[in-house]
Order: sequence, then C-alpha cells, then structure tokens
Amino acid sequence: MNVYLAYQKYNRDFIAYAKSITRNSDRAFDLVQEAYISALEREEIFCNMNEYQIKGWFFTTIKNKNIDAIRKQSRLTYLENDGLLGKSDGFEENVIMAELIDKLPEKNRKILILRYEMNLNSVEIGHMLGISDSTVRSRLSASLKLLRKKI
Repeated sequence: MNVYLAYQKYNRDFIAYAKSITRNSDRAFDLVQEAYISALEREEIFCNMNEYQIKGWFFTTIKNKNIDAIRKQSRLTYLENDGLLGKSDGFEENVIMAELIDKLPEKNRKILILRYEMNLNSVEIGHMLGISDSTVRSRLSASLKLLRKKI
C-alpha cells in the first residue's frame, strides 16, 4: 500500500487522533496535513512497509509534530514574557536589552533581528544571508545563550 492510499483510508483516524491530542480541530487538520507532506517528501521509506506500519508512522509523526509545535510556542512565550528583544514594557529594560544585543557579534545580531523583529524563519534568513538554515538555528541558539548569561 502506498502513502496516498493509506492517507485516504485512514484520514479520519488521523484527524480524530490529532483532535484528541490538540483539542483543536484546526490544529488537528494542520498536523495531519504536515504529516502527509512529510510522508510525500520521504515516500521511498514506505516501499517496504505494510499498511499498518504506514498507519503507525502517521500516528507517530502527528504526535511528534504536535510536540514540536508546543516546544516552539513555549520558546516564543519565554522570549515574549522575559522581555527579550524589546518586548518588555519597561523603558530601562528595553534600553539594556538593546545594548546587550548591540554587543553581540554582527552575524548573531543580524540573525536575532531578522528572526524576532522581522519575524522571518530560519530558511528565509538563510536565503537572505547566504547560509544554511541549520547554521541560522545554531547561531540563533548561541545568541540567545549569550543574552541569557548577560541578563
């Protein structure tokens, strides 16, 4: 059984499972679609799988994509709540944060600004700066660690 047939046959099961872990119909539908896109991008791994293994792969992928979304939201909430990158109401805190960001190396500062002020993702930043998206993520992580140490 190929990915498309498994998706057609079990789509309702996938959406029901996603709803059970998200408690949100829209988010559930998005998770199932993201899983299907991942499956299409890696279609060759399904050649030696039976339909139940494919179904299991979808359930696992939906669960993992939901965990990734929760982690991403947690990081964004942390950044917003802790006043990083000018999100704070206090004038003094914003000035101090701006000074700390200015002290970062140029390559790290650019990535922070593009990510949190321009709201670009790592792929978009990578294209803009001519570096890989994994390099963008590692520099972003290093920049945030530096800021946390100085705060």
